[in-house]
Amino acid sequence: MSKRKYYVALHSGEIMGELLQNPTDSSYEFEIEATDEEARRLNRLLGNNAVEDMETFWDAHIPYLYHNQARENEGYDRTFRQIYEMVYRLGTPETKRQIEQLGLLDVGRDSRDPEGPIY
Repeated sequence: MSKRKYYVALHSGEIMGELLQNPTDSSYEFEIEATDEEARRLNRLLGNNAVEDMETFWDAHIPYLYHNQARENEGYDRTFRQIYEMVYRLGTPETKRQIEQLGLLDVGRDSRDPEGPIY
């Protein structure tokens, strides 16, 4: 399968993220190369992240809720991490460098390390 360039824009607000085919359509953070199926999977993850974000809305209004009680936050964190993992895997060298600099993933760990995989 052939891969095409896509541009990933991660936002906060009503639209949590977009997968763009044209870099001039909107501002974007990351450039990736993906098959049509990979692009659909990433688009689904972006949609799931928007749903998880809405779930956290109600918890934000409860001042006495401890972080470990906020299960909705775990879902949001999980999908956001999956997005970054997929963007890293499909990313151009520049995209990979950007994500490594953000320090959000444990890039470079030994795959036998119980702390986590190499991406």
